[in-house]
Amino acid sequence: MRFAIVGAGAIGAFLGARLAQAGEDVFLIARGPHLRSMQANGVCVRSPEGNFKAHPTSTDDYAAIGPVDFVFLTVKAHSLTEIAPQLSPLLGLDTAVVSAQNGIPWWYFQNHGGPWEGTRLESVDPGGAIAGAIEPHRIIGCIVYPSAVIVEPGVIEHIEGNRFTIGELNGESSDRCKSLSSILIAAGFRSPIR
Repeated sequence: MRFAIVGAGAIGAFLGARLAQAGEDVFLIARGPHLRSMQANGVCVRSPEGNFKAHPTSTDDYAAIGPVDFVFLTVKAHSLTEIAPQLSPLLGLDTAVVSAQNGIPWWYFQNHGGPWEGTRLESVDPGGAIAGAIEPHRIIGCIVYPSAVIVEPGVIEHIEGNRFTIGELNGESSDRCKSLSSILIAAGFRSPIR
């Protein structure tokens, strides 16, 4: 499978390095000295579960990657307004977008049901820029449990945690969630579907 990890800081680089180590085709999208270090030296992970190094492709050029199977959004939620319109080169017909941010996500009221169905929170998605760039059918929700920090460019310290809980917005157990869960488990994570 092809993965693009958008915002490959501590959590994104850790996730991408594990996926790459498990044999997946991974592209890390980052910037600055962290990007340059990962391009030159790969990603070094220091972890209580064992240290390792992986060499996923690292870039800041979305168009050079092309469509992928899964896009993980691991940027801080406040950065999504700027980043969402840049995602289109990554989105093929069946590309899923895994929202891995803390807090109330822009998609919270999509497939929610009830009187708030389809409500957009201006404070979370100013002007609807995120919802306009990512169709609701693409979204897989994700709760991120790992704790990690960048100790120096290209070097991630994984402190604890290895669970990425995922799920469809409507609560159904889909084939794409089952596939993603299996891949994450093969990469050494816990990945229940909720």
